[in-house]
Amino acid sequence: MADRYDRLAPRDLIITMRSLPRRYDEVIGPVRSDPERFARRNEHVEGGSLTGAVAELARHLGQLEVEIAKLATQSEPLITGAALGTEPPLPSVDRPMGLDAAQAAVGASADAIAATLDRASTEQWAFRAATTDGRHITLLEVAQHAARIGAEGLRRTARIAAQL
Repeated sequence: MADRYDRLAPRDLIITMRSLPRRYDEVIGPVRSDPERFARRNEHVEGGSLTGAVAELARHLGQLEVEIAKLATQSEPLITGAALGTEPPLPSVDRPMGLDAAQAAVGASADAIAATLDRASTEQWAFRAATTDGRHITLLEVAQHAARIGAEGLRRTARIAAQL
């Protein structure tokens, strides 16, 4: 199923990823500045908490960062098919991530993805790599997916923040 992210060109994807940390600051900033709302950051609303939503996105973007780096640096990368899904990966450790750490991780992954994409050659954008689930995918398609995951995660975070 095609969506607007499937039409984003490389330059647009880089801009999207670079803007993600700022856009998260705009959504979470008002919660941080209101002690009552901030105290509710771990309460479950709309099926999750603000902290949980940001932590899920941080894990997913972190996984996509790894896959994008593989596509940009390895001659025959094998891309993890699970990274290309819509569900975030489960935490690798059974330790909760706080809102500050999660937001920092989102920003770090978005910045790293943007930097990797900015250095990619035309050939790298078009190279088809195999995935663990039997597909073949390009750097462009993985970058479009990262933009989709980032934007949808931001919308979910904004909906949760509005309910606090």
